Order: sequence, then C-alpha cells, then structure tokens
Amino acid sequence: MDRTRKVYKLGLAVLAGIVITFTSCDPEAPASQKTSAYSYNRKKMLSNMASNYIIPAYNAYHTATKSLVGKVISFNAAPNDAALKALRLSWEHSLLVWQDVGFLEFGPAKENVLLAQTNVYPVDTSEINTNIKSGNFNLKVPKNFDSKGFQALDYLVNGVKSTSEKIVDFYVATPNARTYMLKVAEELNSNAQKMVNSWANYQNKFVNNSSSNAVGSSVSAMFNAFVQYYERDIRKAKIGLPVGVFNQITKTPMPRHVEAVYFSKSLPFLHRALIATHKFFSGKNYTSGNDGEGLDNYLKYINATANGQPLQLLIQQQFDKVKQLVGTINDPLSEQVVMQKSLIEQIYEELQKLVPQLKVQTSDQLEIPITYQDTDGD
Repeated sequence: MDRTRKVYKLGLAVLAGIVITFTSCDPEAPASQKTSAYSYNRKKMLSNMASNYIIPAYNAYHTATKSLVGKVISFNAAPNDAALKALRLSWEHSLLVWQDVGFLEFGPAKENVLLAQTNVYPVDTSEINTNIKSGNFNLKVPKNFDSKGFQALDYLVNGVKSTSEKIVDFYVATPNARTYMLKVAEELNSNAQKMVNSWANYQNKFVNNSSSNAVGSSVSAMFNAFVQYYERDIRKAKIGLPVGVFNQITKTPMPRHVEAVYFSKSLPFLHRALIATHKFFSGKNYTSGNDGEGLDNYLKYINATANGQPLQLLIQQQFDKVKQLVGTINDPLSEQVVMQKSLIEQIYEELQKLVPQLKVQTSDQLEIPITYQDTDGD
C-alpha cells in the first residue's frame, strides 16, 4: 500500500513538472491578458492601408513608368549617350518604385498576374534576342514573362552590348530592338495604369470585406500576399538563391541570379523592398511616413507576445536589423555572393528570422490562415 501511495505521489509530481514546464515555455501572453483578434477594428486598418499606402504607391509607380516610356521614345528618336543615360536613370527609378508595390499581389494585381509580368529574373536573353530578330512576339503569353519587364530592360539598356557606345550603335542599327524595348516599357506602364484604375473601384470592396480574417477576407488576402512576397521574393530571390542557400548539397552561389545583374547594382532594390514592407507592416503613410493603423497595431491590440516580449516590437527590431546589415555590404552583389559568401549567408539568416515571426507567430495570434505553400520550410 505504501509503495502504491509513493508511485501515485511520484506520478503527480512528474505531471506537475510537465504542466509547469509547458506553462513557462508558452511564448504567448496568458489568455486573461489577451484580447480577441476578432474584436479589432480591421476596417480602420484596411482603410488606412488603402488610402494612405496602396493607392498613392500605385500612383507613384504609374507616374514612374509613364516617364520611362517617354525616355524610351526620346532615346529611340535619337539614340545617343545622353539619351541612354536618361533612360537608365528612369529605368532605375521605376524599378525602385516597383519595390513599393511588388508585394501587393492580391485583388487587382493577382487578377492580372502583375508580379510575374513585371520583375522575373534571371531574364531569358536568348528569348529576347529571338523576339528582336523575328520582330514577331506576344508579350502576354507566359513563355515571354521572363523576357519582358524590368529585368528585360536591364539587359536592353545595360547589357545588350559591352559598352554604352556599342549599345547606342546597336539601337541605331537595329530598329526591331527599338520597337521591342518600347513595347516592354509600354506594357509596364499599361499594367501600372490598370492598377490605378482598378483600385479606384476595388477600394470600397477591399475596406468593407473586414468582418473576419477567414480565407477570402481582405485581411487574409493582403497578409498572405505580404508574407509570401517577403519569404519568396525578398528573402529567397534577392539573397537566398544568389548566395546558394537553396543548392541543398553544394551550396554553390548563383551570381547570375541577382536582381539587375547587368546594372551591377542589386542592393538598392533589396533595401527599398525592405523599407517598403516594413513601412506597410507599420501602417505608415506612403508619402509622408506618418504612422497609421497597421499590422503592428493589430498585434499590439491583442497583446501578442513571443518569448515574453511584444511580438510587434520583435518584428520591428528585426526589420531594422536586416536593413542595417544590408547597408554593410557593397555591390556588385553578384561578386559579393562569391567573395563574401559567409557574410551574405549571415544576412540571409537574419532575413529568415522574420519568416516564422510573420508566417507562424503573427498568423497564429491574429488567427489568419496561411493559404500558400512553400517547399523550403519556415
């Protein structure tokens, strides 16, 4: 009987230890300190994001691409070094502004497959040259998605020949190339105009679809597009693939996979993308940078925590950290992924830390289901 009593007491002690262990490791705030994610004013957040970020950002993007078309027309009319310099500056500016809207791949952008039609890399230079030579091409078909957009223009204005003088001579001698470059620029501008027009009609639907965070809601669509873009198009495409992280066995760098490889400057676009996604997460005004209702406020409202600290604060700090680290390296990134491989891998690891914070912790605590799949883990 005594032995039975001892075993019973030992079992209770072990059970109590397990309960204490699990309770002390819980990264979230106690239920008594948490507020339901469904009582938050989602409509206010969506209204701020639409009015103060999304619409002005698309307007700025459309203005940039419209100017880009004008610079292509001017260059085509009289190809020379000065016109080429002006065209390059306009292309660079437009690609920077694209970073401000690239992650908005929901609603009108998703319907128009905007991301895949705008900034795919590495670019297919063989297909571009074939299209130029034949003069017969359809930029709308998927097989041309990697032979148009900003990265095609990178090749056309920076890499089609080895020097600026030879590039100018190429366009003087090749009318089909002038036509192709104009068509690529015009399509970028046309798609930007579509976004401006579509959001004029879509804004009310987006703001009013705020009754829940379920699949099909505006919060779900926006959040999933945001997180997927960060995971796939910033972390993976801009750094992970070029430095070889996803070459599972060899880890061999792929320097030709950097963004804007012919421009030889990739980091301004990475930095701009991090600034834009951080600004959007924080609900900041696109133009003024003034603070507004964002995902950070949503997390704060429900007292979301991780490892005993406010989750929104941890995310803000990690955004700041990766932006600071990116500022410590120099272009060309295509060289750095080989010569400074360990340093670029460290930056990738810091980029990676935001993935579980956003995709797992934020989605769980805001009760937003993740609707996309990836194959490389979180």
